[in-house]
Amino acid sequence: MFAFIDDAMSRSQDPEKIIVTVCENGWLREHLMAAVKDRTLLSGTLCYRHPNGFYKIKLLSPGADSWALRLHLWDGPVAQSDVHDHRWDFSSYIVWGGLLESQFVLERGAGSTPVFELAQRPSSGEYRYTPDGVGRLRETARTRRVAGESYTLDHRVLHRADPDGTYPVVTAVLQGRDLRTSTVVVPAAERDTSAAVGLLDSDGVANLMERVAERLAA
Repeated sequence: MFAFIDDAMSRSQDPEKIIVTVCENGWLREHLMAAVKDRTLLSGTLCYRHPNGFYKIKLLSPGADSWALRLHLWDGPVAQSDVHDHRWDFSSYIVWGGLLESQFVLERGAGSTPVFELAQRPSSGEYRYTPDGVGRLRETARTRRVAGESYTLDHRVLHRADPDGTYPVVTAVLQGRDLRTSTVVVPAAERDTSAAVGLLDSDGVANLMERVAERLAA
């Protein structure tokens, strides 16, 4: 699977087609089950509970400033997520469940909603939020994403994606290389300037992988 993704991304093939192929051809499930059986394959796997409520599992990447394959798992009800953009373009495949996604335009200097710049440092266990003025959000689109569906999002698009009320929700995400060093975040609730995250150990990661693999087999 790694070789297929790396070759396809190096030749600038459509990332959405790549992630669909990886999921629907069974390669993702095979990779997860192999890692569950052989814990040495989990070395370097980054997994933690993201501030937006889901488990984020970074499965594969050739290194910094390159593509990465991730899994997101919502295993129960969570608070509404923050409106945010990204450092990279990405394509996502809904493995199980559904998401309600809204997209927004941020009117800078208008309104009184706090805006933050986010420098992501998950390897150190912390997300750092820097106040970046105020603004007003205007929703421009709302879409329900369902299992078996894929979509692509430009890194500059502000959006929010929340489970549709059925759990678990699992998505596979293929992100491109970093296009900038920080992101814009408009918190759904008052936000501390730093948020610590707890990194899962190999047993915790393997448990999550097995649960996702079961959904892929269903």
